[in-house]
Order: sequence, then structure tokens, then C-alpha cells
Amino acid sequence: MSSAASPVTERLMPLHDMRAILDHVPAMIGYWDRDLRNRFGNCAYQTWFGIDPAVLPGMHIREVIGEERYRLNLPFIEAALRGEEQVFERVIPDPDDASRLRHSFAHYIPDIVDGVVQGFYVLVSDITPIKEIEAAYQASEARYRAVLMDQTELISRISRDGRFVFVNEVYCRFFGKVESELLGKSWQPVVLAEDLPLIEEKLRQMTPDQPVVSIENRVYSGAGELRWMQFVNRGFYAPDGQLLEVQSIGRDITDRKNAENALRRTHDEMEQRVVERTEQLRNLAIEATLSEERERLAIARDLHDELGQLLHVAKIKLDTLGKSLPAEQRGAVRELDTLLADASRQVRSLTSQLTPHVLRNLGLPAALRWLCGEMQTHYGLELECDVDDLPADIALSPAQESILFRGVRELLFNVFKHAGSPCARVSLSCVAAELCIVVEDKGVGMAVVAADERSAGSGFGLLSIRERLAYLGGSMVMDSGSSAGLKVLLRMPLLASAGTRIGE
Repeated sequence: MSSAASPVTERLMPLHDMRAILDHVPAMIGYWDRDLRNRFGNCAYQTWFGIDPAVLPGMHIREVIGEERYRLNLPFIEAALRGEEQVFERVIPDPDDASRLRHSFAHYIPDIVDGVVQGFYVLVSDITPIKEIEAAYQASEARYRAVLMDQTELISRISRDGRFVFVNEVYCRFFGKVESELLGKSWQPVVLAEDLPLIEEKLRQMTPDQPVVSIENRVYSGAGELRWMQFVNRGFYAPDGQLLEVQSIGRDITDRKNAENALRRTHDEMEQRVVERTEQLRNLAIEATLSEERERLAIARDLHDELGQLLHVAKIKLDTLGKSLPAEQRGAVRELDTLLADASRQVRSLTSQLTPHVLRNLGLPAALRWLCGEMQTHYGLELECDVDDLPADIALSPAQESILFRGVRELLFNVFKHAGSPCARVSLSCVAAELCIVVEDKGVGMAVVAADERSAGSGFGLLSIRERLAYLGGSMVMDSGSSAGLKVLLRMPLLASAGTRIGE
């Protein structure tokens, strides 16, 4: 009966094939018995120690690795012979060039049969490239730390959960801490609590597309001083967009903030002074206008009560005298009577122009309509007067009424003196919260009017109108287009409710 090979035998790899495979593995693979004699070693022993694998079996491990490494490895060898698996690193010089070092990763695996350690397997891998990368990384990290430590700014790195993973010396010194007191701790306690919502909101705006966020906030220094800081925060992200770490670079901007605050306070004070000065000028303008009106009223009363009365008495006496004179002499008396009558009319007209009773008693619209009539009667202007009464809920102060009335009167006199055309129009309207009065003509235009105004140097000219309106919050706008003519817009704000008189 012939014997056939079992399935297990068929699956076993021939020993010479196994040897070939192991010889092509770059790692050292060997077996050492309890007496530390070699029973197997692949070709890598030739590369690592310069020993031909053919002579390796039977050699003591001390002969292979050398006395110094044997002494260093003995604790791991003894542990392996006790049945304890060992993993460690060792530096091995190249057998052909002692200056070239190989970094090895050794793995001792006990061979245990029926609970008894027969020896141990050895697997030693070359990790020199990894160690070179680690060394380069450590050198780079050291240079990076040196750069960060030498900076004058406060530099820190914070993990995604908000804990410090790095702080430079300046950061520690500023907050009066040592590195160990900060690493692993949250960044939040170092800032002013009321600034936390702003900071957290800013940090939430950080994205892979916009990884840099600048934040200005307050902190307490190690000395207990409240300081303003500017932190430039940069987020570092994984390829999937997940935040890994935040690097923060801070600088003390307290001096800048103090200067800004001082400048802001100065600006606010200057603004307040401007407001106060403007109010003072407004009050002075109102008082000056009212004083002028009082003087005009006083002069008008003097003209009416004194000169007017004297002319009236003179006329009566002249009439009495005329009745007693012969008929041939009464012609001269009639001429004198006519002159006195003209003088009386002039006094009444001058009195009305100085302080129109219609302005005092009936208000601005009625006074403007009266003024247009006077200018047509006495100066021959052809005026279109589009002036209606104001709504019942609008009230003007005496100062406003006086300035607007005098302004319109001055503009109409400019039409008479400079426009070269008797045709003009006066209109009044309320637009939003403003009273608008427009005086326009078809004359020579603004250039001639302005030149005449400058040469005349009048006390209540265009410049005076503009200034007095401005003191009460109003304005004057002059428009002279390409065609002849001049349009002047007077604007006065109406900020009062019914029953309140603005400018009083």
C-alpha cells in the first residue's frame, strides 16, 4: 500500500524557499536559544554587523552585537528569557563606516514550548529615515520655539477645545504666570469677562476660507492692570475643514486706545463747544435782530409822534394863515400846503417801511403781500406775489419773521437796483419741516448782483442775510443758470409745534 502526501505536508513551504524569503527582508530576523547561541539569522546580519549568515549559527549573541551593545541589551535579553516580550530602540554603527549610525527598532519575542522558554526570536527594523525626519522636525520645532520665545508679542496656541498648548515667555511674563500654570488650561480666564461674548462671536466667524480674525479686547495683566490688547488669531484646519488649532499673536495697544479715547473726548468737547458757540451766536443774532426791530420801532415812533405831529401842526397853522391872507398871496400858501402834505406822506411811508404794523399785527405772509404792493407802487416793480397764509399749526418768532421779511425786502431792492428788469416773483411755501421763500427775477444774473453788493458794502446785504439765517438754522441758496436771471431760496426750519414760537 503506497503512502500519499497529506494535505498539511502539501501546504508546507520548503525550507530553502522560506530562507530565500527571509534573506530578502531588509530587517534582521534571527533566533537565539536559552544559551544565547544563534540558531538562525538572515542576510541582514551581513549588512548590519558584517557577519556572513553561513557562520552565524552557534555564535554567542555577545560576539555578534559587540560587548557594549550586549551590556545595554542584556536587561531586554533576560526579560525575553523570562517569557516577557520586549520592544526597544538602539543605535548601531555601520560595520563599514563607524561614523554612519543606524537607528534600530528591536523586537524580542519569547519562544515558549509547554510553558518553558526555549529561546527568543529577534526582529530588528531600520528606522533611520524616521529618526532623521524626527530629528529634522525637532530641530525645526526648536527653531520655531526659539523664534516665538524671542518675539516681543504675546504668542500662544490654543487647541480646538480652548486650552493652551503653547505660550511664549512674553505671554507668561505679561500675565505673571509660568508656562506650567497655563498649558492645558482654558484661555477664557485671562480676558475681561464682559468682553467674552464679543471674542467668542468673532472666533465663530473664523473659517477655512477666512482663517484670520483680529480682535481688540481688554485683559488684566499680571500686575492687575486693565490693558487693551489686539490679538490676531489664525485657525489651522484639517483637510476635511475641521479646526485643529488657533495661533494667537497679541500686542498691547493700551497707549493707542488711551490716545483714541483722549482724541474722542477732545472731539466731543469741541463738538459741544461748537454747539454752545452756535447757540450763543444764534441768541446774539436773535437779540441783534430784535434790537434792530426795537430801534426801528423807536425811530418810527419818533417820526410819527414828533416829526409827523410837527408837520401836521404846521399844516394846520398854514391853513389858518392862508385864510387870513389876501387872495393874491394864497397861491404860495397852497404850494407850501402841498409840500407839507407830501412830507407827511413820506414820513408815514418811511414809518411803515421801518416797522410795518402789518408784520407786527398780521404776520409774515400778510407783510410780504404788503411789501410787494409797496415795491410796485413806489418803485415800479412788476411783481407776482404767490404768498398764502401759513397753516394754523405753524408759528414763527418775531426774530424769524423779521429776518425773513428784511431778507425779502433786500432782495427786492436788489432787483430794483441791479437786475435791469422790473419783473420778479415772490412765493412762499412749506416743504416738510421748512418754510421756503423764493425771490426770482429775469434780470442780468448773479455775477452783476454780487459785484454790486461787494462794492456797496451794505449792512443788510446778501452776506448778512445768509449769516442771520444760518444762526437760526436756516440758509440762503442762490441760483443763476446759463440764462439770465437770479433765483434766491430762503429756507427756515420749522421745528416748533402749534403755539410755540421758534427763536424766542
